[in-house]
Amino acid sequence: MRYIEKEKFISEKYDAHEMLIYSSNLNRTMLSASSQLQGLYPQSSKKGEILTEAQEKAAVPQVDVDCDEINNEIKALNKSALPYYMTLAPVRMVNDNDKKMNVYDLKDCTEERDQVKKENRETIPEALNFTQEFNEKYGKTLKEFMKTQKDEYNLLDIDEFCDAFLSSYTDQRELSNFKKTGIDFEEMNDYCYEYFRICYLYQYHGDKEKKLAHIDSSKLMTELMFHMKRRLDADMTVEDEDENYKDYSYPKWLMISGHDSTTSADEIFMLNALGLNISELYIFPKYAAQLALEVRTNKEPTKAKSYADYYVIGYFNDEQLFNTTADNFIEKIEGEIWSQDEIDEFCGFEGANSNTDTKNNSDGSNSDKNNTSDNTSNNTSNSTDNEDGTVKKKDKAKKAYKVLMIVFICLAAILLAITMCLACKLCRRSPAAPIDPNFTINNTNQNMKI
Repeated sequence: MRYIEKEKFISEKYDAHEMLIYSSNLNRTMLSASSQLQGLYPQSSKKGEILTEAQEKAAVPQVDVDCDEINNEIKALNKSALPYYMTLAPVRMVNDNDKKMNVYDLKDCTEERDQVKKENRETIPEALNFTQEFNEKYGKTLKEFMKTQKDEYNLLDIDEFCDAFLSSYTDQRELSNFKKTGIDFEEMNDYCYEYFRICYLYQYHGDKEKKLAHIDSSKLMTELMFHMKRRLDADMTVEDEDENYKDYSYPKWLMISGHDSTTSADEIFMLNALGLNISELYIFPKYAAQLALEVRTNKEPTKAKSYADYYVIGYFNDEQLFNTTADNFIEKIEGEIWSQDEIDEFCGFEGANSNTDTKNNSDGSNSDKNNTSDNTSNNTSNSTDNEDGTVKKKDKAKKAYKVLMIVFICLAAILLAITMCLACKLCRRSPAAPIDPNFTINNTNQNMKI
């Protein structure tokens, strides 16, 4: 209603040139993208999608016969690509290992991320206070119900319990055994959502440097800035001067379907980059949450001359989080994005620099940007010896590699020469007798008889 009927921002029928849709490589996020698109263009609307002239010709049965049944089928389709005006929009998969979406699913970075989460839940007061309150309220009852020997639940225990409870309660399962505890389900539902709000805000992304928010969002924000700037640049030009203006390379509508942790990290990343009060504005992404950015301008088409003529409004579901000029938004977001080297360094990916970037604090001391421990300054002689030894090993490995490559090339050349000689000899031989054209047919008939 908002973007199609009221504001007529996107076409009444699905137009593939207007949209670019991404999803992480998991079934649930792919289905979320499909669900959103079916809600945007439902089958009951009988609107189908916009077809080009060439597509219209290919969308109906291409037969030239006088047959009532086929003619009725063509009439029923009514230039629709699929029966019942079904719309199938392409959803581009983001592979787990290309780190475009985030590094949340990368196993190579799990240890580093878990270490930060562990430090957060053991040091951040909000996380510690919630654990204490949960144990005072539900600890004894849950211990008796689950027959555990634990005296109290830590954040990981609460995470496991609340994850199971929320999914079961949301799916409206009976939970007859759990009812025996006497716990009010609606109250527990609210309490578990409060846990996840605390968990995501303080344990996952709540450290002072927002390291996990940077790790989980930098790649996606890079992608977002690329498309936003490209679209604005095209919007400031005359349509006729750019044939791709209406192409999905310059999408009017960019949609990314991800996980609740991704949405949470993106929300915290943007609030942090814009210098806003995160604890006050943050909203935990419940089921089917939507974090939306609208880029608008008061200028007439092609009259805007710079990013300052546009403004970006951030919404979480229908609640506005911020409103700022596009030039400020882009500058702040790009200034907060971690580079590939910084991500590689944090996660220990191959190719990361061995030396850690440092910043000088106001008191003259050096602090590591990613808060990793580096003892090179305390053990200069040892580290130098190790580096020399490493260099020598690398040089030897390179020489051995070169020798192996030379041997391989020589062998390949010899093999090629032998092959060519054999080919020449075969060409000089007398031609073979022609194959009986009935051989295959006779064999097939014989086999069929058997």
